[in-house]
Amino acid sequence: MLESPVLRASRHDGAILGEAFGWNMPRTYTTREAEYEVATQGFAIADRSYVGRLRINGDEAIDLVDRLSTNRLSDLEEGSVMGTVLTNNKGRIIDVLLLLRKSDHLMAFTGAETRQRVADWIDFYTFAEDVTVVDETETTAMLSLLGPQAGPAVKGLSDLKLHQSTEIEIGGVQATAVRTDFSGVPGYDMVVPAASGDDVWTALVDMGAEPVGTDALDLVRIENGGLAVGAELSEDYNPLEAGLKNFISFNKGCYIGQEVVARLDTYDKVQKHLVLLSWDSGEAVSAGATLYSEGKKVGTITSAAQGISGIGEGLGYLRNALAEEGTVITTEGDVSVRVGEAVRHS
Repeated sequence: MLESPVLRASRHDGAILGEAFGWNMPRTYTTREAEYEVATQGFAIADRSYVGRLRINGDEAIDLVDRLSTNRLSDLEEGSVMGTVLTNNKGRIIDVLLLLRKSDHLMAFTGAETRQRVADWIDFYTFAEDVTVVDETETTAMLSLLGPQAGPAVKGLSDLKLHQSTEIEIGGVQATAVRTDFSGVPGYDMVVPAASGDDVWTALVDMGAEPVGTDALDLVRIENGGLAVGAELSEDYNPLEAGLKNFISFNKGCYIGQEVVARLDTYDKVQKHLVLLSWDSGEAVSAGATLYSEGKKVGTITSAAQGISGIGEGLGYLRNALAEEGTVITTEGDVSVRVGEAVRHS
């Protein structure tokens, strides 16, 4: 497993470590319940150095990635962030990229497990273009602040709107700060040199940030319909099923998978949608479970967790006819599962 650049500092806060996304990361510091509360109500800090960070260099970088992904990247202004979906030739999801346009390059945030696939995909389709991809995941650290009190607590963040970035100084270290609301609550990702990760972590904790681990983050993500690579994001699904229509431009030029995605939308051929799910406390339901209605397979649970109140919460893909809020379906063990809202991202 890879080690985070800031684990030395986070260990001092009593972290219980475990595997997450192929990295050795803090899972909890106190309790999941306490960390959930600070993440949703207060001022939390999380080590998210496992998120892939690629530097895409070259004057033709935007044009190239525009031709490979779903959104109109020519609209992306310097200092702003745009979400776009990298799809294969069947219109299925390889990854969802968040792209930050810097003055002389693109910074691409990828899934933890897909950063090499994304880099290879871009390199494979680079022909005469003057474009290079540098993986900066292990030479930088990414510390994330979240919760409604996070913005006001750090100078330079309070006025930052969703999908905007700024350069700030924390503990004498320059950081690129991006507001991404990555877990469905106010959230800011800060990228710093790996050698400075400890110092920035310590400075933010001294400002009042309370550490949270991956267990609490995953629950917040699920409750807010956040997508995870290998769960909701995979080549089993297309971006329309995943609620990513706002990450797609239907009137730009071609991209890989464009014909399939356009046909699904134009002829209303999307067969299933991602929805929020819940079930009674004490029932054993896990990711990967099949969903049934009247004995027929109708969907799959992609993420599952026990909510703070004890109620099971999850995400899953479900056939359109049953993807209505309030519908009740079952799993293999005959557990009743209630359908919530459809997931849509902006």
